[in-house]
Amino acid sequence: MLCSSRCPETRRRAPPHRDARASNRCPGGFMQHTPGRTRPHGFSSMVMRHPHLVVTVCFLAAMALVSGVGLRQLYQMTRYDLHSRQRDLEVRAVGVDALISAERRRLLFLRDYAEHLLASPSQQRVGLQNPKVQAALRDSDQPQWDAPGAMDGPRVFGTNAQGLAGIDGFDRDAAALPADIVLARSISPLLAISQHADALQSTVAYISANGLYVLSPERPDAHAPDLLRRFSTMPYYRLHATGQNAGHDIVWTPIYTESKKGEAIATLSAPVYTNGRFRGAVVMDVAPSRLLSLQLATSNLTDDDSPVEFGLLNSNGDLVYFVDGKITSQRPARFDPYLLDMARTQAAAWMARGQGYVERSGRYLLFQHVGESHWILLTDTDDSELTLAAARRVFSSPLIVAWLAIAVLLIGTLRVVKHIFGQYVEASTRLETLARSDPLTGLANRRRFQEAFDETLERAARESGDEATTPAMALLMLDIDYFKRVNDRFGHAAGDRVLVIFADILRGNLRSAEMPARVGGEEFAALLPGADLATAAAVAERIRQAVEAHAANAAQTASMPGEAVNPDAIAFTVSIGVAASPADCPAHYEALMQIADRRLYAAKESGRNRVVAEDSRSIDPARA
Repeated sequence: MLCSSRCPETRRRAPPHRDARASNRCPGGFMQHTPGRTRPHGFSSMVMRHPHLVVTVCFLAAMALVSGVGLRQLYQMTRYDLHSRQRDLEVRAVGVDALISAERRRLLFLRDYAEHLLASPSQQRVGLQNPKVQAALRDSDQPQWDAPGAMDGPRVFGTNAQGLAGIDGFDRDAAALPADIVLARSISPLLAISQHADALQSTVAYISANGLYVLSPERPDAHAPDLLRRFSTMPYYRLHATGQNAGHDIVWTPIYTESKKGEAIATLSAPVYTNGRFRGAVVMDVAPSRLLSLQLATSNLTDDDSPVEFGLLNSNGDLVYFVDGKITSQRPARFDPYLLDMARTQAAAWMARGQGYVERSGRYLLFQHVGESHWILLTDTDDSELTLAAARRVFSSPLIVAWLAIAVLLIGTLRVVKHIFGQYVEASTRLETLARSDPLTGLANRRRFQEAFDETLERAARESGDEATTPAMALLMLDIDYFKRVNDRFGHAAGDRVLVIFADILRGNLRSAEMPARVGGEEFAALLPGADLATAAAVAERIRQAVEAHAANAAQTASMPGEAVNPDAIAFTVSIGVAASPADCPAHYEALMQIADRRLYAAKESGRNRVVAEDSRSIDPARA
């Protein structure tokens, strides 16, 4: 017999608790009176009678002295930090101006190229000989026509005379149309190069007064007459077409919102003239959000993690804000409305002044003119922010560190000890969890499973009041059939997934009071407190059927030949051995595990994918 009534019953008895650590107690007092000494007088007597008061008074006096020196240093540092922010704003403005200057040079090059080509009859004759130009001329009487750009550049789009009717700033000049088409095709690849080489990723365009245009990047879905009508209303074209830009200068338009993306845009445009006649405009969109993000988001003016916030003011009083990488017209809460109104009314004077700051009620608005542009860069701060920044520098001095160390020594020590102890407790909890569970499936491991078995015995003994009573409980031993074939065919990663799937099936088919565990490679066990043999066999059959159902679903979702295998679609079966107390033997862990394991082996020998709850060596409880 593997197990009989003579099988010893496992009992866990806690050894008597003994505290091996003896307390160290000091038998004497902290101080002893030494006879024969002269009685102290004056200050010495006061020190002896009130040592805590004296130490406190001296400490406060030293703190007051250090505080006076520290406050003076703090004020000086706030002034230094204010000027440091001004210098930082100047550096940022230089970076923004460098980007703007690069855009201006690129725009001037495109404008000069366009005027040169229009003034060169030889280049126009060469261009007119191109069949694509001839085809565009033939199509130019269509409401919507287009022609390929030179050297795979963006396409040229246009409309006929009827499409230009009622659109201000555009007029069909049949005599100048061939030259305008040649120019549009020739400048097309230059626009693309300019756009792709631009760190700002802006839109670059050439708009001809003859009713055609080139955009980089292209907008092939746009209706040419509608887009030309929009151009006619925009300052970057209207100012040139209506003659308001008498000096033919590069024009910065006020910031507006781009219709599709909803992004704030400022446009840089230059008119194209030949023989005193306006022929079109070269246009370059500059997104202030992108412009500012390249220079303003590189670092923070403050030492904390608050969002980066700047304002951008133009000479017309238009103001937008850059808040943590995004452009917005909404005023950030930190900007003082009164100071911003002052900035709008004094924008021209501030541009002439170049840089500086204004102050009101402890709030400061710093400004810096951006190069030769019509923009002023703004940032805001206040006394509290400056004081905190300066305090961080003051607190780095050894004197302040010593002062703070005396004041917070006990509290700091307590917090450090608590923190360290908390870390140890947390680490111990994590280690205990790792030691008592299987890292792959999250189920209990063999050690935790045996502990749960012993705890079930102890709980049953407490509830019955009789340790000799054998409680009803059952064990299941479960093993995935042909698991080695899964690893060999699909790989160990797929095998691991099968183990996780089976663990989930176990959880889904057991009660909360029942514990599943992984006790080996593909071997699992389950503890069923209070279950008899028949109940345990029914639970085992339910688990087997759940695995079989998963196998059926897996067969339906199996991968096609040549496709990667989905581990969730791997079909498998399980064999289960069942043992119960007191039906098979008294509640002894090793004995029940051996019986369940023997019946698991019998299930394997009988063809697998089955539950075995009885065998020839089963014990009659009446004879146990």
